[in-house]
Amino acid sequence: MNEREAYNVLNILHFGDIFNMNKLRGNFPSWTAAWHALGKKSKLDPETEWGKLEKHGVNLILAGEPDFPAFLNEIPNPPLAIYIKGAPLDEHPKIAIIGTRRATLNGRGIAKNFARNIAGSGITVVSGLALGIDAAAHEGALDAKGKTIAVLANGLDTVYPRQNAALAARILKSGGTLISEYSFGGETLPYRFLERNRIVSGLSSGVVVVEAPEGSGALATANCAVEQNREVFVVPGPLNNANYAGSHNLLRSGARLVARPEDVLDDLNMLADTDAAPLLRFPVENLSKEQKKILSALEGAGEPIGVDKIGELTKMDVSVISRNLTFLLIQSIVKEEGGRYQISK
Repeated sequence: MNEREAYNVLNILHFGDIFNMNKLRGNFPSWTAAWHALGKKSKLDPETEWGKLEKHGVNLILAGEPDFPAFLNEIPNPPLAIYIKGAPLDEHPKIAIIGTRRATLNGRGIAKNFARNIAGSGITVVSGLALGIDAAAHEGALDAKGKTIAVLANGLDTVYPRQNAALAARILKSGGTLISEYSFGGETLPYRFLERNRIVSGLSSGVVVVEAPEGSGALATANCAVEQNREVFVVPGPLNNANYAGSHNLLRSGARLVARPEDVLDDLNMLADTDAAPLLRFPVENLSKEQKKILSALEGAGEPIGVDKIGELTKMDVSVISRNLTFLLIQSIVKEEGGRYQISK
């Protein structure tokens, strides 16, 4: 029995309880010593449990081992070990993209566009495989044929939520990685999402928040990032949209406002070389009916026009125009100068 096998079986025995596992680390000189002292009455067999990991293609890396992520060694309360499935972890730059599970179509489009361009610049996109913004971030990275890492709040013998099982399979097939600090059988419990969040931010140089309402778990991840001395970036949204209430509070607290993927890359000194692939725009065919009407009006005008003129041409309410212009500006589909708008070239 080696240290990895001992840690794994102890993690199962203690139901993945981080507090108890930390106590064991302080009370015993090694994980094997802890198992010899505590596992006598257990029916668990270290080698059998390890065989289950191998059968599913899952590896375990202990803190302190050479291939344990250096970034995770730096954070408060680092994981004692991580289970990984898929490609081995490397030290390439990583950026997390997070947000609400109940994302709007625009929010998902923004997350996907940011991820597509960040991954297309050679940066690994990290997220939590949740519905909404997380899923869109993973999908955007995959669309760019880039690398993405999903950090789960349960054991890697299952995928949660089930709706994203196919997405998890795509991540693995594309050369990405699934990560967890929980053993097989580890259930998805509410507090584990909070524990998971510190790993999402801890792996990353910066965290991009897209659509975070008040009380969103994305805000907890952003707080983890601050404690870990990571940069926090926020994509702003309409003032009357509840999905951005938490995002705007982050901005008031000092987070960086970003409108384009290159803003994030520039602030982190990760801008791609000039001969790299150009930044990708949100596909026009995926725009809403209102956004397409605005583009049609701008194209027909033949010159930069203001919101009032757009309203006159589209017969849409000013609040609807403003909301959709914000999205089009963030996606670099239109540009604004002196209160007048035109299609970006």
